[in-house]
Amino acid sequence: MPLIHYIKNSLKWKSVIIFLLLVTIPSGIIGSIVLYQSNKILKEQIITTTHQNLGNMESQLTNVIEEIEDISRYMIYSQEFRDFMTSPAVSGADYNHLNQVRSNLSGFFVFHQSEKDYFHSVQIEGENKQVLTVGETVEGNETKWIKQAKQLEGEMLWSTPYQMHNQRTGQDEEVVSLFRVINNLYNIKEPVGHVRIRLDLQALYQQVTDGFTTRQHQAFLVHNEEETITSSDFGPNFSYQAFIQNIHTEGESFQLESKGDVYYGVSRYIEPIDMHLVSVVSETYILSEMKDIRSTFGYMILIAVLMGLMTFAGFVVFVVRPILELTRETKRLEHGDFSAQVKVRSKDEVGQLGYRFNSMVEQIQRLIDNKYKLEIQNKHSELKALQSQINPHFLYNTLDMLRWTARLENAPDTSKSIEDLSTLFRITLSQGKVWIPLEDELKYVKSYMELQKKRLGDSFHYAIFIEAGLAKSIVLKLMLEPLVENSFKHGFPQSQENKNITIRCYRKENILVMDCLDNGVGIDREKVEQLLHTKEEHDSYALKNVHDRITNAFGKPYGIEIVDAEIGACVRMKVPWIKDKQILNQLIEGVDR
Repeated sequence: MPLIHYIKNSLKWKSVIIFLLLVTIPSGIIGSIVLYQSNKILKEQIITTTHQNLGNMESQLTNVIEEIEDISRYMIYSQEFRDFMTSPAVSGADYNHLNQVRSNLSGFFVFHQSEKDYFHSVQIEGENKQVLTVGETVEGNETKWIKQAKQLEGEMLWSTPYQMHNQRTGQDEEVVSLFRVINNLYNIKEPVGHVRIRLDLQALYQQVTDGFTTRQHQAFLVHNEEETITSSDFGPNFSYQAFIQNIHTEGESFQLESKGDVYYGVSRYIEPIDMHLVSVVSETYILSEMKDIRSTFGYMILIAVLMGLMTFAGFVVFVVRPILELTRETKRLEHGDFSAQVKVRSKDEVGQLGYRFNSMVEQIQRLIDNKYKLEIQNKHSELKALQSQINPHFLYNTLDMLRWTARLENAPDTSKSIEDLSTLFRITLSQGKVWIPLEDELKYVKSYMELQKKRLGDSFHYAIFIEAGLAKSIVLKLMLEPLVENSFKHGFPQSQENKNITIRCYRKENILVMDCLDNGVGIDREKVEQLLHTKEEHDSYALKNVHDRITNAFGKPYGIEIVDAEIGACVRMKVPWIKDKQILNQLIEGVDR
């Protein structure tokens, strides 16, 4: 459509549409998102607070359980407890001793009862038929817990909540108790008595939740086996099934409903007493905390709209207008008008762009007047120099004539050496080509090493390995020969008899790796690394020349690196894997072309 095409090619109309959209629709969307996120964050903060309260209550409850369990452990190691449960009651001295021990143990438990409101009562029965009861006098059926504790043979057993009748108050009280058989310290299979420590469940709930619950934040103890709930006198009422169903399906975090209100709950399972500790917070309380936030964000959205309009006006004046002027002057320059100039109104990035454009126009004009003419002169000089060089075809024909003459004269070694030298010249010149197949590069290196082998005889050996499928890969010409030549110049001392060079070519993902290994005197890695990365020119150093050619062609991730070797030196060269000439053309000229 003409209108869409016009808008697509007009920076001015693009800016108008973009900023209108950024001021209107995005402001409403962003405001809604921010309001939603703020509500979500506040809700998460409140739920996080609920988690923290729940963690504190869990810690309190765990501490209570550990304290009671520690008392039972203390009974095993205490001499007085062991005496009370094992000492015989025969003589008068025995009774006096037992009465003294009973008095001491009663004081011990009275102290705990006075310090801990939830400490209901304790009962100890020894194998010597002695019984000690401290705390509330209660009666009830605890037979199944005692039987299970005896089967555990000394392990601790926490009961589920059950009813005991308080003879002092005449009321039934709900307790949870620790039952344990006390074994002989020196023979853990021999029981000396058993103990039951009862905790008042309601007082335990108050101890655990004190300071962490309000009318907005409520806590509950949900008992699995008894299917009952312990809670405060005020707050919402929830059924046992509602809690258990959500805990089993939703996990630790879930939602509940009571009388039309929504509550968010989190739970923790307390394994020793087989209970879920649950904390809930009302959604109504959360929403009441958000009223001020909603009004604040309404004003913020209105201010954002006004600021967006002001920003749009400033953007048009200070950014769009200079760019449109730059576009107009660029079109003049495109048509050959070198008088094109942009008016620079500021020193910011847009002003610097205009200043650089003006400088570019002046530079182009100077290049046309000076440098272009100088380049023409240089080309003429290069042409004359090329004309004075030896004709490559004449050189090839002469070498071929010498090679066949050597064969006719029965000099195969001389013929082979001339053939290797001819291969060197052909690949070196290669009609001015910079890029050649890897197999040609290896052929060049092989010819060079064959000539060296003729000179050195059996004291020199070489091997070339190439991974299958890499022979047609395209590489820069004359990359491997300088590495091999460097081994002869700097790696092998004249006195060395066994000289070996190995060339390995293989691929790692999209990188072509070429290793040159020798068994010479080694190489100073630090010195070579410094040489490869220096900015000074060192024409006499072959490694730097090859490294610079690779980095100039492909960038810094590629080039030469020195690899640690047990014997001699290992010079590694990494270049991109160019599969064929089509990939090479894309690399050099760009994919679009």
